Amino acid sequence: MEEIQHCNKCGFCLPACPTYQLTGNELHSPRGRIAMVEAAIHGEIDVGRGLEESLTYCLDCRACEVACPSGVRYHRVLESGRNLLRKTRARPMSFAVRQILRLVKRPGRLRTAVRLGERIMRVIQPRPLKPLIPLLGYKEQNIPPLTANASPEASVQFFEGCVMQAQFSDANQSAKNLLGRGRIATVSPERQGCCGALHLHSGYTEDAKAMARNNIEAFEDVNDSLIVNTAGGCGAMLMQYGELLADDPLWSERARRFSQRVRDWATVFREVSQKVPLEGQGQRVVLQNSCHLVNVEHAGEDSVALLRTVAGDTFISYPEQDRCCGSAGTYNIEHPAWASEILESKMALLTTIAPDVLIVNNPGCHLQMRQGMSRLNGNTESVQHIAVYLERAAERAEKRTQREGANYAKTSPT
Repeated sequence: MEEIQHCNKCGFCLPACPTYQLTGNELHSPRGRIAMVEAAIHGEIDVGRGLEESLTYCLDCRACEVACPSGVRYHRVLESGRNLLRKTRARPMSFAVRQILRLVKRPGRLRTAVRLGERIMRVIQPRPLKPLIPLLGYKEQNIPPLTANASPEASVQFFEGCVMQAQFSDANQSAKNLLGRGRIATVSPERQGCCGALHLHSGYTEDAKAMARNNIEAFEDVNDSLIVNTAGGCGAMLMQYGELLADDPLWSERARRFSQRVRDWATVFREVSQKVPLEGQGQRVVLQNSCHLVNVEHAGEDSVALLRTVAGDTFISYPEQDRCCGSAGTYNIEHPAWASEILESKMALLTTIAPDVLIVNNPGCHLQMRQGMSRLNGNTESVQHIAVYLERAAERAEKRTQREGANYAKTSPT
């Protein structure tokens, strides 16, 4: 495999890797995992428990790719190894993860399952599913769409995302409302579905390709405008369609064009944010940036810039702001102990900051950081998606303007 040959074993990836920092074990580092996959491909080791443990404990945060001076696309090696594992897997995938992979293919069923699951899981609380409880308890808010005062000057297509639409639809609606305030209309193609990230990361490459083809067709049917979304993990996957289908002569060019159109919603909103007054509350605000938003989309700075606009000096950067929180798709369900340890190192820093608001831009991070804040101070409601936080800032600014206008009308001479 070509990517394996690009690795010069320098070790620059080691400080960036959360699992290597946690264990100090070479087999839980990108360099070690690449060596394991290479040995398995050449028949030097069996495709069994050792390879499985090495690869399944990887978060796939892709921080190593940013740190690598040779430009090794580590995710390609990881996905090849996991695909090989799936075909000759030593142990079956957990029941919880199998059900999740089935449900995300059908967002309607996922929404129903989320609502039923909230009642059932609070009674039985099976250990592998316990990390999902904070997510299931997050109530969907029915927020009426806000109509912009002025006609839209541009239009984008909106990728809803399976988990985002099933459980965090308030964040999707807030993003649409804010773009509307910035005079950007949003269109959501009806036939869109799951992005396929969970399937690809679990070794189900063909399923992921099928989902990619479905979304490409759905968004081609509308127009060729930018495609925006509110989840860092989904956005990174959408950007990867061109690579995923590169060897398919019927789809490679269509996939490449699709991926070139993908943007994080905050990137687009930042460009028009000067049209939207935003007002903070003097709260101490911190950000948990999505790994894939930072390491794959390279768009984490847009969230930072928008938060600085609102919070000013009360926005606090901290060393692990862009480091994986331990959620990593289904990782915190399959490996709850490791996910918890990774989260604890982050929460130890946040204890000294004592934030009033913790901002996220990915549903998995939302789930994980709610767990962290629950342990820290019990205030899970302090965890907010950036779109929800910014819309509240816009509403405060709007109300202040209305009050000032009303006061001026009262005091001005008739």
